[in-house]
Amino acid sequence: MVTGVGAGAAGAATITIGKGMPPWRLGQRYARRAGLVQSERFPVNAGPGCVPTVAAATRIDYYRGLRVAWRSGVDGRLYLVDVATSRAGDRSGDGFAIAVSTRREVRARHPGGSFAYGKGQFALGATSITLLRRTGQETFATLVYWFDARGVLTALEAFAGGC
Repeated sequence: MVTGVGAGAAGAATITIGKGMPPWRLGQRYARRAGLVQSERFPVNAGPGCVPTVAAATRIDYYRGLRVAWRSGVDGRLYLVDVATSRAGDRSGDGFAIAVSTRREVRARHPGGSFAYGKGQFALGATSITLLRRTGQETFATLVYWFDARGVLTALEAFAGGC
């Protein structure tokens, strides 16, 4: 299970991750889990500053079907800012399943979600629907539903950001 930071974010940033992965909590300190496949470091993103997207991460770890992104805080420690899963059968907190649910179903349940076309190296699908929840004056959490070109759910992403 992935949970968000703050009471308002918990509903927006809840992903049930099955298949043996331990829980991840947005905002937790760095943890390396069994099954790590690859890591990328982005030292240019180290230090204080705003975290608007996963592209601002200091380190990204890849597990099979799972991406976790970390950002260094003012204390120099790494904190979890993003978790994304693309494993078939993994579900969002509201029950949408990867490789089963459709964009139409998600859009009907979340008509206020922001629709966008996937772009950039961290895009996990052709299109996405994003639910944004403010968690503080300058902080937020998002749950992103990613879809392939046919409109089938391909990935779920929970992100916490702000300044």
